[in-house]
Amino acid sequence: MEGQNPVFPRILGHEAGGVVESVGEGVTDLQPGDHVLPVFTGECKECAHCKSEESNLCDLLRINTDRGVMINDEKSRFSINGKPIFHFVGTSTFSEYTVVHVGCLAKINPEARLDKVCVLSCGISTGLGATLNVAKPKKGSSVAVFGLGAVGLAAAE
Repeated sequence: MEGQNPVFPRILGHEAGGVVESVGEGVTDLQPGDHVLPVFTGECKECAHCKSEESNLCDLLRINTDRGVMINDEKSRFSINGKPIFHFVGTSTFSEYTVVHVGCLAKINPEARLDKVCVLSCGISTGLGATLNVAKPKKGSSVAVFGLGAVGLAAAE
């Protein structure tokens, strides 16, 4: 493949649900067996954006399509024949296993069916979040929703 973006090959995908297989050193919020949803706009909980109620654009973990490696050591966790395969928006969910920064995971109720709640990790949270947290329409006001996929339907809700 040729082009401007050198971050290939890579494992794409950003919407999923899963079960934690193992955790890295220093991770205390999650443990093996926890059910989680990956989120491509994570929270470090330390920067000004994470501490603000007005933004979710974390300085460290905001969506970045050009970063194909883990933040802490700038290395990929995927490889084939000794060559790196790069990450995608910190989630790389088109795979059986993935490696995700702890700030890009939301712990969920283990009774929730992963094949149903996976749409919460992007489509539903994006549309509903845009409506409730950004647009904040007043009751009775008119709004326009362009597109009625998962994001549009959640925004209209």
